Amino acid sequence: MRQELMTNPQEQRRFAQTGTSAPLGGSGYGALVLERLAKQVCRIAGVEWSCIFVRDRNDPRSVIAAAGHGLPWDLIGARLGADEGSLARVLTSGESLLVTDYAELVRPPETASVRGCAGAAVPIQWNGRVGGALSAATTAPHSEFGKEQLELLAELADLAAAALEHASERRQFDELIEAHVEALAAAMDMRDRRTARHSEDVVRLAIAVGNLLHLDAASLVELEFAARLHDVGKIRVPDAVLHKPGPLDEQEYDVIRCHSAWGAETLAGIPGLEAVAAVVRFHHERWDGAGYPDGLSGARIPLGSRIICACDAYAAMTADRPYRDAMDSDKALQEIVCGCGSQFDPAVVDALSDAVAEMD
Repeated sequence: MRQELMTNPQEQRRFAQTGTSAPLGGSGYGALVLERLAKQVCRIAGVEWSCIFVRDRNDPRSVIAAAGHGLPWDLIGARLGADEGSLARVLTSGESLLVTDYAELVRPPETASVRGCAGAAVPIQWNGRVGGALSAATTAPHSEFGKEQLELLAELADLAAAALEHASERRQFDELIEAHVEALAAAMDMRDRRTARHSEDVVRLAIAVGNLLHLDAASLVELEFAARLHDVGKIRVPDAVLHKPGPLDEQEYDVIRCHSAWGAETLAGIPGLEAVAAVVRFHHERWDGAGYPDGLSGARIPLGSRIICACDAYAAMTADRPYRDAMDSDKALQEIVCGCGSQFDPAVVDALSDAVAEMD
């Protein structure tokens, strides 16, 4: 049976973040469930090794070892041919399989380590198809899998199927959210290309700052969406104000100040973007509490909002405006540093300074 390790850089990053690969669509929760199930297989069935294989949704001819427990070699993350060897019989027929030699199911680098170890594999089925297989093996001499153990494996395979089905639904939901984000970003672009370009700059800076502040993967995705859409509320700002070639008067500025709340209202109406809506609402709050719309201060302001606040200001200062030329990077950073502890979170200012230095 063919066995390959992942070589695609994006797939490797996804595996590193979630503990699994493409079959789960990047769902860290789904990966965690499978890992726990793999451990439970060993305990409940009284075996030493277990491995859960899932078809690669990007290449159904392959399966990926998504989770396992007790295996004496590094199998997790390896890709196997779905149409080769004994495992293929389970995947194609949807029937369970007993073997007296676990190497018939999975050919490890050192087959001697599993020679003579009894094993079994049962199909994992959801949405009317076989999407993977649950395998187990025992190292106990002269042991065989009995009917009771096979039934236990089948029940656990049903739980694995539920986890994979939920992960698939989550992936589809995430793709729908991304489609909403893309549509809103396109609407911003059509309304005001300058605002769209500015948002792209803020995304680049915010992600760099978020990485330096060690945000987790989910928080980085939330930050990216919020940075892209932080000005989406400006769609509701009248053209006469939005495209005014000079500085705004007080009344016009009051209208512009509504854009963060308007943006949050828009995003809160889209399932899955509620947390992003909160980040957008508060991205003009100040560290000292003198911001808008709610006058929050310090750590009460979401971290994502604090990051966007500083990145937004820096990106605005370093871009040309109809009534002024762009500042150079050093001068803009000086302005940001001057606002440290009053307008901006000091930790964010430090990270932004480091991010800009790395980009220069």
